[in-house]
Amino acid sequence: MNPGTASTGPLGPRELSSLLGIDFSDEQLAIITSPLEPAVVVAGAGSGKTAVMAARVTALVASGMVEPERALGLTFTNKAAA
Repeated sequence: MNPGTASTGPLGPRELSSLLGIDFSDEQLAIITSPLEPAVVVAGAGSGKTAVMAARVTALVASGMVEPERALGLTFTNKAAA
């Protein structure tokens, strides 16, 4: 990032929920705000995995911890994999 453009740190969980207009559960917020390292999230259909992944990337970019072009999120379904 360019000097002076990064925020002072990661967004707080409730601030992020408010900014995105999504009422994330505590479990979802734990994933979104987890330390900057690779992660695997396994959860059932309709549980919000894709929204959580998008929010995590948004939070990391907004906080200046990751540059947008350096973020990669992968998702798949068993149906698509078949």
